Amino acid sequence: MPEVVQQGRLIVESQALQWGLAEETVENAVLVASELLTNAVRATRGRPVSLRMALSEAGLRVEVWDSSPVRPKASIPDLSMPECPLPDDAPDPGGWGLGIVDFLSKEYGVRAEFDGKTVWAQLAAEYR
Repeated sequence: MPEVVQQGRLIVESQALQWGLAEETVENAVLVASELLTNAVRATRGRPVSLRMALSEAGLRVEVWDSSPVRPKASIPDLSMPECPLPDDAPDPGGWGLGIVDFLSKEYGVRAEFDGKTVWAQLAAEYR
């Protein structure tokens, strides 16, 4: 899983820089793509996912397709302190992903596809 997300982050960063986007826009796009890819990989348990980007007057659009029909749900992260230290291999509780996407994008949503779903985010595009 981490390899797919890491590759996606590099692709988004490279393309956004080629388009001449400002550093903050690039960082936001990389983080949004990372969250969307992580959700897709978790939802499909290693099956293929697809990343797309488009730049228009409306801004920068990042889309991630996966084969799961299950729509992602925003959750509230557990901010409580554990009563004892967690082991290094404890699972990540998660819960931040769609909140981060919502915060960094102008809008986001889910589009049903005949073979899964596409989760997309529209970001403001500032240029260098």
